[in-house]
Amino acid sequence: MRNPEGFLSFLTKALESTELVHPPHLGSMFTIEVLTRHGWSQTEEHEQRDLAELQASLKSQADGQTYRVSNSGLSTLCVFTQNGSSCWELDSAVAA
Repeated sequence: MRNPEGFLSFLTKALESTELVHPPHLGSMFTIEVLTRHGWSQTEEHEQRDLAELQASLKSQADGQTYRVSNSGLSTLCVFTQNGSSCWELDSAVAA
């Protein structure tokens, strides 16, 4: 490296202008469930909320069934149908 001081100066400025975003549900698993005639049945789990929601939406569009995504703390609940989706952020004290 030709100019370590220059690199450190650049890195410091870059980090100061970077906003670190932490997912609100860090460490939570997001469960996808399908609605059957016997109730909700788990199909899969994902660490990322966006991926779980995308999978549930695609599954619903493909097979016409109703899916829901919830996190392990039950503070997030999304329902997906062929007609669209709705999500709610729930108070964890009420959900427990």
